[in-house]
Amino acid sequence: MIRHYFKIAFRNLQKYKTQSIISVIGLAVGITCFTLATLWIRYEMTYDTFHRKADNIYMVRAQLKSATGVLSNSLPYPAMEYLKKNLPEIEDICGISPIRRKLQFNDRSENLLTVEVDSAFINMFDIRLLKGNVNFLKERGKEIAITESLAKSWFGEEDSLGKEVELGGRLCRICAVVSDWSQHSNLAYSILLPIRHYPDWLSETEQIFIRIRSNTDIESFQKRVSAINLFKQEKESSLGQLAITPITSLRYSDYLNRDEIVISFNYIRYFAIAGALVILCSLFNYLTLFISRLRMRGREMGLRKVCGATDHSLFALFSIEYLLVLIAGSATGMVLIELCLSRFIELAQISETTSLYSEAMIYIIAVIILSFIISQIPLYYLRKRTLQNNIQNKKETAQRGIFRKSGLVMQLIISLGFIFCTAVMMKQLYYLKNTDLGMERHNLANVAIWMKGGDINEWNTKIAGLPMVTETLPPHYFPIIPTGPMMYTEINGWDGQNKTNDETYSVGIMPSGEDFFKYYGLHLSEGEWLSDKSITNDVIINETAALKFGWKSAVGKKFYSEYDGQKTFYHVIGVVKDFSHLPPTVAPQPIAFVRAEEQQYLWGRASILFKFKEGSWKACLDTIQKMQNEDFPSSFMRLYNEEEEYNKYLRSEDALMTLLGIVSLVCIIISIFGIFSQVTLSCEQRRKEIAIRKVNGATIKNILQMFFKEYFILLFIAAIIAFPISHIIMQTWIESYIRQTTIPAWMYVAIFTGIAGVIVISIFSRVWSAARQNPAEVVKTE
Repeated sequence: MIRHYFKIAFRNLQKYKTQSIISVIGLAVGITCFTLATLWIRYEMTYDTFHRKADNIYMVRAQLKSATGVLSNSLPYPAMEYLKKNLPEIEDICGISPIRRKLQFNDRSENLLTVEVDSAFINMFDIRLLKGNVNFLKERGKEIAITESLAKSWFGEEDSLGKEVELGGRLCRICAVVSDWSQHSNLAYSILLPIRHYPDWLSETEQIFIRIRSNTDIESFQKRVSAINLFKQEKESSLGQLAITPITSLRYSDYLNRDEIVISFNYIRYFAIAGALVILCSLFNYLTLFISRLRMRGREMGLRKVCGATDHSLFALFSIEYLLVLIAGSATGMVLIELCLSRFIELAQISETTSLYSEAMIYIIAVIILSFIISQIPLYYLRKRTLQNNIQNKKETAQRGIFRKSGLVMQLIISLGFIFCTAVMMKQLYYLKNTDLGMERHNLANVAIWMKGGDINEWNTKIAGLPMVTETLPPHYFPIIPTGPMMYTEINGWDGQNKTNDETYSVGIMPSGEDFFKYYGLHLSEGEWLSDKSITNDVIINETAALKFGWKSAVGKKFYSEYDGQKTFYHVIGVVKDFSHLPPTVAPQPIAFVRAEEQQYLWGRASILFKFKEGSWKACLDTIQKMQNEDFPSSFMRLYNEEEEYNKYLRSEDALMTLLGIVSLVCIIISIFGIFSQVTLSCEQRRKEIAIRKVNGATIKNILQMFFKEYFILLFIAAIIAFPISHIIMQTWIESYIRQTTIPAWMYVAIFTGIAGVIVISIFSRVWSAARQNPAEVVKTE
């Protein structure tokens, strides 16, 4: 009997092969998106969970006074002793300094994560000494420890102990091999070396980790930590209130650089939701078609009952047919997962693969069970219809087509929502990438090199002589992107300050000159540029700084910083229009531009700013890197294209737009074929009605209008639901950006018209064929 059920089910799937294939593909894509996205979420949420008592380990951070809501990863070393003394809940504490350095041995070199540590870190994180000694913990020592995996990859079976390598331009000796951390960590180190503690509250060089006792009330502890303000310990400190972040939550708490984050964690969630909606759209599509076909098979069901079929046997027959599509979609989804897996792992930067298929099977089984349960509602209703109704193929008028129309409306809602959200996202990204930021960034680059014994001015001359370089500035400045201000000063007073207001502001200080302003295309809103006639402490401020000080006209005003009773006054000679060099979700911060000569002590760390010809960046990059390898192979170099660096702020949005674009396309295809299939089935189901209407004088135009009216009403209902919900979601998303695009009315009209056009084409192609049939032949065959 089961064999017979499968045979009947296969015949029906073959009869409606187009609809069946679309349903299978839709389910497969939805399952693939949802499975990969949920696995990605799980992977991202389990960083650093492998540590002993990981739930009790926190990183201590501090609020930057120069940027509201931004936390600093680095704190001064004296803060460790202060925390340990004042917070008895702390069980262990350590300070580290992670930085990427270039490791070189013979002809091989690689940039690796090194961590400066002491014995407290070794004990707290259970680092095991596998070979060698602990001389790498001696402060100011030249011995280092490497991990077991690094020793194997670089030296193979050869003993690595005693090898001399070059690390960050300095000769070091390998004295130990230590255990690795899992690569599923934000601090997947390769090299350990001694940390140098600076007993100064202004040093801010260490990342501090603590492990709290197991019985600690975390809410109470967080309140006690946040009550500590470093500014009260050191008035010149750029740090304020303390905060703690669980080590397992560092991944998406602005701990990492934007280069290390592929896509925002929230956007991965959106992708998972999109995958779930595609599954829902596919299930509605297939379930609607499945129930419509069952209604058309009413006479078959009646005859089967006449021949002795029971309700249970009919239920089993239809369930098997429905399950076949679910299983086929799931199997195809597993194939798609396998095909996409390597690219997915590369995109998600997953270093350690887990039990992918076992978890995928759990999601698939859940989808099958849930959708199967939902399908039982209409199946139960259909198998309970009377024998006479089945044979006569009668339907209760009140319920006629409700399920079919509801399923189609749901598909249209999901499709309209996807299209709208993707279109708005594309418009906002285009706006962010092409809008005027108040400064030039196209074809601008900068290079900084920490050379030993070299002359940065000679290098500046070399770069200026490159054929692809059109302009260079003296090496006295720092790039606006990505560096920005290299130092900040706390402003204690200003002209017009309310004496009852003791609030202070942190202002970024940037060296500049006329050539600097011209290079970046900055614009004055009032006053004059810094020039040779400017005197010490003449400054140009941005509009944000003027607004902070409450000045409508800032030229001629003064502000000052105070330290140890001495005041340093700054005289405003100009105001530059605000420009955007921070992420588009962060508002401009107060900046003051000073003459470059006033910060000569920073020239050793300054950059060479240069412009290059259109399309020549790759040549610039290769040439300058070659110059570095020839002139200063051991020196660290930083080379940036400012437009590329700014676009990195939008990496998450680019990735999400790509993912949503694919999902939207699949969803639209499912909906189009759903409409096409529904119209096809409707035409078959209403062949006799169409024929009778033609006999009574109806034209093809009248019949087309009948179908158009029905489906356009459904589209209108879907639009009324989809557009307001999508608008609220996207408007909320857009408002997280400082520079915002608009959502124009034409976008709603264009999307509605596009979907309406698809419906017209689908209806016209099928109804035209049905309406042209000979009424006499149709009635005779019915």
